[in-house]
Amino acid sequence: MNNWVWPVTLYLGKGLLVTLWISLLTVILATMLGLLIAALSQSTLTFARFVGRLYVELFRGVPSLMILLFVFFALPQIGLRTGPLTAAIIGLGLWGGANIGEVFRGALDSIPHRQEQGARALGLSATEALVFVILPQAFRRALPPYVGQLTVLVQASALTSVVGVSDLLGSARQMIERLAYVGTGDSHAIEIYLGVLSIFFVICYALTGLASMIERRLRV
Repeated sequence: MNNWVWPVTLYLGKGLLVTLWISLLTVILATMLGLLIAALSQSTLTFARFVGRLYVELFRGVPSLMILLFVFFALPQIGLRTGPLTAAIIGLGLWGGANIGEVFRGALDSIPHRQEQGARALGLSATEALVFVILPQAFRRALPPYVGQLTVLVQASALTSVVGVSDLLGSARQMIERLAYVGTGDSHAIEIYLGVLSIFFVICYALTGLASMIERRLRV
């Protein structure tokens, strides 16, 4: 084994942990925002629906990288001092929340209104009809596109290296630069980037497989 492989592997391992941590927190934030956006879209208040729609259109219409950069540079201007990691999580979470919110809204809207009416006719309250009739069906329909959005967020975590986060991609770039100027001068960029590509593929493939397994069990 070449003497550069083990040090690079250890360094990429640290970057992978950062990527997984960013992905986890981003998914949590985006899911919470998505649920809020979906709730606003179902509100009887016109203003609430307007706020939800405005949020979705605003953040879905802007590239995730631009939102990340805006949060990174804008928050300090209003007195909120955050590090690159926090800014990255907030930026990607805001962007992901708009997309996940649309997934949840679409799932809720796909349930025929007559099902709620039928549940109410059987004596269920509005809350009971929502919890026991509407949400279980909406969850099944939302699961595949929701997991699709999770994989997108995992992939988007690679953008955090732009603002100085030492994630998986950022660690790879740092090691390539070090190898290029130390020793033989061979950066081994192809090998390292292939390794990073493989890691992202395994993570996203595992998420997709998990979603398929859950979906099959829900059908039983």
